This record gives sequence, structure tokens and C-alpha cells, in this order.
Amino acid sequence: MKKTIFSLSELGKRIAKLAGNRDQDLKIVKSKKASMIDNGLLIPAIIVDAIDAINQGLDVVDFWTNEPITEANAADYVVLVDAGHRFKAHMELLSEGVGYDKEFYLMYPLNTTMSIAKMLAVINTVTNLWKGKDLGNGAMMIVKENLPLLIAICELTKRGYSLDAAVKWLTFQNKINKTVLANAMDGKINDCLRFTTGIERGLRLRDAAKVTLDESVLKTRILPDWLITKYDNAVDANKVLIIKTLEDFFKSLKRSDAKLIEEAKGKRGETTKEQVIYTKLDELFNAFVAEQSKAEQAA
Repeated sequence: MKKTIFSLSELGKRIAKLAGNRDQDLKIVKSKKASMIDNGLLIPAIIVDAIDAINQGLDVVDFWTNEPITEANAADYVVLVDAGHRFKAHMELLSEGVGYDKEFYLMYPLNTTMSIAKMLAVINTVTNLWKGKDLGNGAMMIVKENLPLLIAICELTKRGYSLDAAVKWLTFQNKINKTVLANAMDGKINDCLRFTTGIERGLRLRDAAKVTLDESVLKTRILPDWLITKYDNAVDANKVLIIKTLEDFFKSLKRSDAKLIEEAKGKRGETTKEQVIYTKLDELFNAFVAEQSKAEQAA
């Protein structure tokens, strides 16, 4: 029975998803629709019984309404472990009256001993790669331990920050990557995810930079890399001072200076965009520090 491939109508169940599973990307849904019109569904979606997911400590919600599924109504549902975009594309095509009449097929996983959490991690890191944002959300969905750093990373990646940029803003390091997040989904929590001492520092600096700079500049690793270099080059006795100086520096930037950073472009064969931005930041920062020193001497 478990190895049977079902059509959606044969299954006779409603569709649920794991709470916190990656958001539906409308561009991906659109591309799936184009493919499914021509080819239908080439590979069955993988499902598990909702009650099994609940019994393994996972939060389950209705695919369409996001209403929580409980033990009381779990028997009416199966959970899509993958193929959420394909399912949404299929249902939209059926409702659009475009002559689409193909079936949607589902099957239970062949490995019946693997936990659902590990299955999700394997599917989305080996067979159907997730982005860093998706892995962060996946870890948040599965890990029950309170991890403020993971929460902060996910909040930034949801705003469009790359995983690398989010991690560097919040830790001034690059130890948290896709592998660390995938391991967390599998219950193996690296100690670097328990790091908390840099979160407030990073958010304070980011907020100071946002005073003048467009947030799009902050979403890549370029600006946090520059900050990390300044911090690492300071002697230990000046670590606290350099953070305060950097915070004041960002708040002091003129809009005209910010535009030079936002609109920076590299020259092929000569200099990269990163180098242009680093040079401009160094120039502005050195001028700011010199001005501060002059004011202190005058006082």
C-alpha cells in the first residue's frame, strides 16, 4: 500500500504542509505551470501522513489556509514533504480553464524508517537544493531549542539578505553555512548556532548603516566584510571603541556619499565593484576619524 503511486483523486485526502516550510516562489510556480502544461507531472510528490508528522513533533498546517492541523483532524490530511510548487501549479492550472486535464501523483517515501525531519533535510540538500534562506526556515521549523541567532538570521534572510551577509552581520564570522543549517534540520546543532554575543552589535551597526544607505547595499557580504576587517585590525583594547566609531561613522554619512557607494561599479580587468566600495568607505571613514580627532583636540 505504501509503495503505491496515487493520483490526487484516488488518495481522498486533503493536502497539508509543514509549518515554516519554504514560501512559494511565484516565479517558480509560473515556470512549473509552463512545464506541466506540456509534460504533466514527471515525478510523484512525496507525502507522509499528517498524524505521523504531528507525532514526530512537527507543526502541520493546511496547505491553503495555514490553519493548524491537530490530532483531531489529522486523519483527513497528508503532508507534502516536497513538490509544493508543483502542487500549487497543478491546482492553479485546473482552476484557470486552460484545457489542462493532467493528473497529480503522490507516493509515500520508500524509506519507511527515516524521520520526517531528516527526510526533509536530505530531499532539500541533496536532491532538490534549497537556498540558504530556505534552509534557515527549515531549521527554524524543526529545531525545538531556542536559538536567538537562528531566529535573527531568518529574520534577515526573509528581508532578502544573503545567508552569508546575515551571518556576518550577526557574528562577524562565516561559520554558519548551508551544511550547518542542514545538520540542524537533522538534529545535529553546531555550537556556532548557540552564539549570541554578537547579535546586538551587528543589528546596531546595520541599523546605523540604514540611516543613510539603501538597505539593498547591506544585503550582500560587501559591507559586513569591510566592517569585520576594521574590527579584526583593531587591538583588543579598542574593540569596543571601533564598534562605536563605526556606528557613528555610518550615522554621519551624507546622502551624496551614500549614493557613491550604492552606485559603485567595477571596471573589467582593472578593479571590482567590491574594491571600489572598500576604497570609498576607507576614504570616508579615515576622513571621519580625522575630523573626530581634530574636534577632540580642539575641545
